[in-house]
Amino acid sequence: MQRRFYFFLLSSFAYLNQVIAGSAVWHCEQSKDEKEWICEGAKSAANATPFPEPRQPTTPEPTPPQAIEKNRPDIKSAEQTPITPVAQEKTSTSKSPELTPELPKKASESANTQLPMPPPSFGDNSTQQSFSPKSDEWQCRADSKTQEWQCEQIASMPNPENNENGDTLLSPVKQTSTVNHPIGLLSPAFDSIQEKTFSTLKSQLAINPWQYCENPNALKSIPRAQKKIRNRAPIEVKSNYSEIFENEISSYLGHVEIKRADQRLFSDSANYDNVAEMLDLQGDVYYSDDELAVHSNSASFDLASDQAKLRDVLFIAPTAPLRGYASAIYRDDKNTSRYHNVAFTSCPPNHQEWVVHASELKMNKEEGTGTARNAWLEFQGTPVFYSPYLAFPTDSRRVSGFLAPSFGNTQNSGFNISIPYYWNIAPNFDATLKPRYLTKRGTLLTGEFQYLTENSQGISNIEVLPEDYVRQEGTRYFATIKNVSRFSDKIYANVDLNYVSDKDYFADLGSALSIPNFSFLKSAMDIGYYGDVVTATGRVENYQSVDKALNKERQPFRKLPQINLNFKKEIDILAVPIRAAMDNEFVYFQHDKLKNGQRSHLNPSISLPLQTQSAYLTPKIGLQYTHYFLSDPITPQYSSSISRTLPVLSTDAGMTFERHTQLSGNTYLQTLEPRLFYLYIPRENQNDIPLFDTSVYDIWFNSLFRENRFSGIDRLQDANQLTAALTSRFIDEKTGKERLKLSLGEIFYFDDRNITLPIYDKTGNLVVDTAGNAKYYAPETNRFSNIIGEISARINPHIAVDSGVQWDPESSEISRGKIMLHLTRQPNEILNLGYRYRRNNFYHHLANDLTVPETADGIEQTDASFHLPLYEGWSAVGRWQYSWLYHSTQESFLGVEKENCCWRFRLIGRRYVNNMSPFANDADYQGTSQTGIFFQVELKGLTGIGEKLDSFFEQNIYGYQAPK
Repeated sequence: MQRRFYFFLLSSFAYLNQVIAGSAVWHCEQSKDEKEWICEGAKSAANATPFPEPRQPTTPEPTPPQAIEKNRPDIKSAEQTPITPVAQEKTSTSKSPELTPELPKKASESANTQLPMPPPSFGDNSTQQSFSPKSDEWQCRADSKTQEWQCEQIASMPNPENNENGDTLLSPVKQTSTVNHPIGLLSPAFDSIQEKTFSTLKSQLAINPWQYCENPNALKSIPRAQKKIRNRAPIEVKSNYSEIFENEISSYLGHVEIKRADQRLFSDSANYDNVAEMLDLQGDVYYSDDELAVHSNSASFDLASDQAKLRDVLFIAPTAPLRGYASAIYRDDKNTSRYHNVAFTSCPPNHQEWVVHASELKMNKEEGTGTARNAWLEFQGTPVFYSPYLAFPTDSRRVSGFLAPSFGNTQNSGFNISIPYYWNIAPNFDATLKPRYLTKRGTLLTGEFQYLTENSQGISNIEVLPEDYVRQEGTRYFATIKNVSRFSDKIYANVDLNYVSDKDYFADLGSALSIPNFSFLKSAMDIGYYGDVVTATGRVENYQSVDKALNKERQPFRKLPQINLNFKKEIDILAVPIRAAMDNEFVYFQHDKLKNGQRSHLNPSISLPLQTQSAYLTPKIGLQYTHYFLSDPITPQYSSSISRTLPVLSTDAGMTFERHTQLSGNTYLQTLEPRLFYLYIPRENQNDIPLFDTSVYDIWFNSLFRENRFSGIDRLQDANQLTAALTSRFIDEKTGKERLKLSLGEIFYFDDRNITLPIYDKTGNLVVDTAGNAKYYAPETNRFSNIIGEISARINPHIAVDSGVQWDPESSEISRGKIMLHLTRQPNEILNLGYRYRRNNFYHHLANDLTVPETADGIEQTDASFHLPLYEGWSAVGRWQYSWLYHSTQESFLGVEKENCCWRFRLIGRRYVNNMSPFANDADYQGTSQTGIFFQVELKGLTGIGEKLDSFFEQNIYGYQAPK
């Protein structure tokens, strides 16, 4: 900012030396009794004498001069005095010069240089005269009858407004704002006069830095993009009085205003020495551009050596945003600056919840570092931290040092605290050491290493607990390695390796906010090629169980390796589009407890996507060939080498009808979209094929159009069925947004579905009969699927509903149901209410001699989450997920949050259940519940301590967005 500022002032005053020599000025003197002003006519600026400096009045009440008509100068000559480099442009900021009465300055301001008064103000032929002071706190008008002055005190705060020429000038504005400072040990860091000046600086910026926190619904403003045109933009200088001495020294007095593009400078007086390249500004110096606003009582610039001195400085840096005060600022060169008696905060004007103070602050732009001496932090008016010396970065460059601490409390580990240390090893390498002490467990040593190369980036993390005070079973640890590499636009490689010492590690040593909601720890490495026609991937995959409720038999198979090679091509033959594709896969499945096997799969297909503007028809034919080579057959009567070949025929057709309709006075585009999907796959016995990675999809509207109701390829369903569906949408014609969507669909079965899954018990073992044959679920013989209906409504920007229901025609019961209500008003003012129901669908088909809980596949659950305001910035936040089937809380947390523009406080308590088996009626698999308490304090623009809760809220409260 300072460099741009110097360049701007230098070019401005150098140019004015050549064009202002012929300007006319006013020469005014005050009579000896100090009651009258006597002004002579216009003189040449070159021969004019400097303005005399008036004495300060000795009482708070100003004594303005009487208007004397006989000494009235020629107003017209003053109006025609050009002092702007813009050709033929009128430059006076009012019809006549202005008189500014002054009050005695405060004791703290007595050492400041006394500023010269501008010439007196004389009215025109109207019966009343008035003047508006720029920098004092009085406004006076002359009574038309008594000729007495009537004065009232106002705020000494300039505010932009337009004069009759359309130019922007500054005039005082009445202020009644007060400082919002809590009751504490300290008085406010910024007094009411400084706060009013901050409000003025804020008004001069193109964008209010605090607009989004002061008003969450504020429209996003676009700053004036004038920075790039500064060098070629014209410079305009205005003042009430100016003079040039021998084309070397320029002096400007009274309402000095300099403008160029987005840059504005206001002061009471300005002096520039063209030879020495020295610039001095005195009295209420205001500078502003799109990126900075500064106020100073005096400023001195040595433009030749890039040095500067500013006294009593107030500033606003909107990008942070930060605002603050310094008793003095010294710029030693273009890279180094020093600040004395500094105080700054990110709070908006009239709020001082936290302030950082320092006796001395040094900034080095070249190194990107800053240092502070005798730095201390006050919060809510109370000192909370002191350090005799601090070092910190001033830009995006990284600097080694300690980071903000974090701490919390869990039921299993007790109170824990961590103080991380960041190590900037190299420009592309860094590490963070995060030792964490847990009162019940001991010291957990944690290290994190990050790297960035031309083709790769990655992170490695290791945690080691040498001795667990509770478990006392040796060293416990967790390690992870993640890497992403891109060798070209089409070739990539990923590494994601994870390993933990035992299943209880996360439950015992993890933060209650980071407890995983998964049962297995996955590790994988892959490399892939993505082309326009060919894609190829190679992958290895492993799983480690971290759920005590699951034994090794229920652990997924390792893939060592998995290779996919796919082709796709669209061609036109006789103007008929043809889409050809071929998916190929080879996998080797390996397991410690179950039978291993190799699987090869080929799936060529051809489709004809015929489409018009209102209809489409896509017939498709495919062939699925799968071959297995098993280490041992699934049962003795089956072979270890198995092949399966099945054709797949499908036809997808649909139409779209549109019409304009009105609802509640609004015009909508309504669509009606019927759709038919026919699928045929012949039946083939697949009982000899084991299940490596296959299960059943849950059924909702989109699953009505799948070619296979099984998630993997170890089972390919037998199908002779037709899906009929209807969708209608209501689209707002003004915004193009979909306000309402209704969907209804059902499958009509022409044959029974005999392909089902084998039955496994809760330990993961295959259930067999007395002859050793595997047991399977009973065939499905119903002729109709559930009737599925879904409604998605966005009633307005604040209310949304997502719901669905499935009706079973056979039992005349609801087999599935869900409804979610989302209410939002302001950003992060959220209420979510939900209910889910799923009737047990499979286990009632089991053989009579197998005992399985009736609730094993059922769900009946309510879910409520919220982030709601309470009072004066306090908000309540929480979630409650309750299972009516098991009569227990599955997930819950509750807390409070206090947030404003400059600080945030959060406190939450969480209760959660882990290690829960799907066979939840079994007493051995009910899971374990734990509790944790966490809090976070963040001083915006500075730092924060405690657990970072934003990501946790985003995962658990639908619609929540982390504040920026």
